[in-house]
Amino acid sequence: MIINVSTLLQEPIGALRRYEIDGARAAGLDGAVSGALRLLRTDQSILATASLATTYADVCGNCLEDVELPLDVSFDEEFWPASDAILGVPIEPPPERVGFAVIDGQIDLSEAVRQYVDMGRPMSPRCGPDCPGLESSTSTEAPVDDRWSALSALKIETEGD
Repeated sequence: MIINVSTLLQEPIGALRRYEIDGARAAGLDGAVSGALRLLRTDQSILATASLATTYADVCGNCLEDVELPLDVSFDEEFWPASDAILGVPIEPPPERVGFAVIDGQIDLSEAVRQYVDMGRPMSPRCGPDCPGLESSTSTEAPVDDRWSALSALKIETEGD
């Protein structure tokens, strides 16, 4: 999800670009990303406003089956260039700077999207309202690992004490 913003950095403050993202792949994500992206040139940075949808793989917190779930994420993040695009002089970012870097006139949305997907995932996802839950066993005795079966012959009877 790399976007070239070198020309946007040369435009005046308030310049705007809109993109429709359809089926893009982001590093660290399971599913494709689709949605809308708006890039706004500010006085020192580029403000990326995104409204995206993707899917992620997880394990159902009820039945422990693998499941792929949809997720919508929205964010506003700033991308800061290291140098002025017109003059070529280094820009000292403000000390309170928060955001991501513009590298070689390009922004990579993958890390921002990955972070917002991780924050938006439920703590205990469910595969659906009709999830059967864990299968209950009718046996009250714990299963015996075959590797330890030889020790069952050494079991000492403690009944009658």
